[in-house]
Amino acid sequence: MLRLVGRWRVDVRTATPPPADDATSSEPPRTASLTFEGDGQVFGTGGVNRLRGTWSVEGDTLTFGPVASTLMAGPTAAMHQEAELLRLLHEPLELRAPDGSPVTVLEPLAAPAGPTDDGAAARVELVTATGERLTLTRED
Repeated sequence: MLRLVGRWRVDVRTATPPPADDATSSEPPRTASLTFEGDGQVFGTGGVNRLRGTWSVEGDTLTFGPVASTLMAGPTAAMHQEAELLRLLHEPLELRAPDGSPVTVLEPLAAPAGPTDDGAAARVELVTATGERLTLTRED
């Protein structure tokens, strides 16, 4: 069982390869994150821009409402990651454990749960109908 409320690091894995970035760029990779609030609001960053929207869960499907973001420019690779994240947030996403099994959300709007029984940070995969995925790792 999983509680979504809280802060999660987001790893984006899609079928679209990232563009070749500027070879002279010394930019470190940008981290995307989402914070699910207990009132159905979500906010975070795609790595460059801030974003905010709504979320809901029905069964093992996570759905985001309209998501708005700021419009700053950034490094090519970070902008690609962010565009892919925002694209996937417009699709229904199935909640899956890292082993691929369905995840049941326990009281989706309740306070966050702590680490897993073995002390590791909770992880969940959000999978599209085409197999693209976002991997969430709990940060709080």
